[in-house]
Amino acid sequence: MLFSTVAATALAVSVFATGGFVRAAAPGEGSPSSCDAKLTGVIAPVIMPVQFGGAEDPQYEVGCNALQEFVYMNWRAKGHGVPNYGIGPSAFGYPVGPNGTYTTVWESYTNPDDLFRTPTALKNARMSSNSVRTLSATSKGDGDDVHLTGFHQADFGWLTSRHGDLTFYEERIDNDELDYIVKNGLTSAAKQRSCAATGGLSLPDGTKNDHDCAGKPASYGLKIGAIELKAAWVQLHDPAQYSRYLISRANLVYPDGSVRNNVVIGLVGLHIVHKMGNLQQLSWATFEHVDNDPDATPYPSVPATTAPSSPGPSPAWTYRNPNCVGPYCQVNKYPTPCATGNPPGCQRYTYPTQTERVTPQSSFASSNMNTFYRALAKAGATHSVFRFYRLIDVQWPSGSVTIPPGGRIPLTQGSPLPRWRVDNTTMETYEQSSAACMDCHSSAQVSGGRSLSGRVRIEAINPKVLATLMSGPSPTPAPYAADYSFVFGKAK
Repeated sequence: MLFSTVAATALAVSVFATGGFVRAAAPGEGSPSSCDAKLTGVIAPVIMPVQFGGAEDPQYEVGCNALQEFVYMNWRAKGHGVPNYGIGPSAFGYPVGPNGTYTTVWESYTNPDDLFRTPTALKNARMSSNSVRTLSATSKGDGDDVHLTGFHQADFGWLTSRHGDLTFYEERIDNDELDYIVKNGLTSAAKQRSCAATGGLSLPDGTKNDHDCAGKPASYGLKIGAIELKAAWVQLHDPAQYSRYLISRANLVYPDGSVRNNVVIGLVGLHIVHKMGNLQQLSWATFEHVDNDPDATPYPSVPATTAPSSPGPSPAWTYRNPNCVGPYCQVNKYPTPCATGNPPGCQRYTYPTQTERVTPQSSFASSNMNTFYRALAKAGATHSVFRFYRLIDVQWPSGSVTIPPGGRIPLTQGSPLPRWRVDNTTMETYEQSSAACMDCHSSAQVSGGRSLSGRVRIEAINPKVLATLMSGPSPTPAPYAADYSFVFGKAK
């Protein structure tokens, strides 16, 4: 076997990751962005392809595109995965009370667990009798039986707010990806292997190059390309916070089996992963709420909104207490669960986690955010809750390469940029200095058809095996690749 389900070791650090806090382009690389022209006064649910060229710096361009995606995804929905084009920009993110929550476009997307009908999804469907979502995943990999030794947050490391509330996670796929999976029968592990070997398992990018498993031209969904999202939520207790967050209602299932029914939750983190024609290795954008935690340097005493004309900061960080005293105050320390016998140093779920951002938000993202806030103001969205969110950065393939049929892992990373770390502190809390997005996703494979109580086992490649695979042909062929997506591993 190429993989070890128990002793799998961490993947190698990306050659593009750096140990320093690189925050801007080198002299001569930076240039004015077209983001002002695209966004200012044009807050609307529109997704446009990334256009490279001219004197623009590509990093600004992909950042601007990520903000356009953010607007689209958080626009109010009208139907399944479709924006409500009948409302104006002043309604974008307008705060609502706990009983008046609305559904955004991304929230109306399909949960892949429902698509592949895992027992967890069936259980959640039964529990959601009061028409609110049910969340039980307490790490971004929970629900997938992820085994990535060294990737702590994907190995069930949890995150607890200063108020003792666990952070919960969910994932969604857009209409294009849903349509592709359904039309090609890819909820079947056998169909996935056949597809990968013949026409090639390739998520749609919204262009004329999209095809089916036989290699014949096809179109899917809204023709905007496959999009996968992962969201992080935390319970909100103070109604005064509702005007600062995208809020929803949920049943929260805690690890001990207790359930908090129909509570108000606030969005604290969001990954948007999007495949487009000139980004075959996908764009990997990540957003966070500005109140989450401080950057390692500089260290402000209270949360900063980063918006030029936003209201003042909230009284306290969500995941950091500067006055923390005691044995559980170490920053970004992976928690040891308390099991039978309560081993020394174990940490209960209710103990607050102390976090901070290791690599600060880049100047590229900061510049794009300033444009975004100006656009909100000009569009009349002066009360939008999305003034309190920030784009951390976007990882993207500078050497985009189309994957041929029969592609096997590990796929090319496409020379990802930027060369510094891009992490979301609500989802990669404990792994902000090791592997980057593509180090893991380039090894996503089609389903092996194994069922572990309805969960997929995602395995890391041993670095020595990875080096062998990348150096040339192997006597034992590597598994077929699943186009950088772990979603396909859910098939039985």
